[in-house]
Amino acid sequence: MSEVKLSTQQMKFHKLKELVSHMISISELSRGRASKIIDEVAKKKKNFLVIKNNKPQAVIIPIDLYDQLVQAQEDYKLLLLALKRTKNLKQEDCSPFEKVVEEAGFTFDEINKLAESVEIE
Repeated sequence: MSEVKLSTQQMKFHKLKELVSHMISISELSRGRASKIIDEVAKKKKNFLVIKNNKPQAVIIPIDLYDQLVQAQEDYKLLLLALKRTKNLKQEDCSPFEKVVEEAGFTFDEINKLAESVEIE
């Protein structure tokens, strides 16, 4: 099978062509294309950039991508909070894990058995 090599000019044109194919104007959506666009987003996992008065206004993305973005945002906020809380952390304010387990009334065998049944994403 022969490889097709594209020139830099052709690659730029191809990228521009692909970008334009993912743009849709508000007027196109209002002319009855909204249902078709939503189907493409849901079934083909395509993204669309919604344009109004020649300016980007919104993005239409598949719901699973939206969920991933929301989860990433939540994870980022939690990471920032953890970093903030540990910034001035002193070693003497910390408790060893073994002590926490003991104070909670667990054994390491119990924790290991529970760990087998827990699924972490």
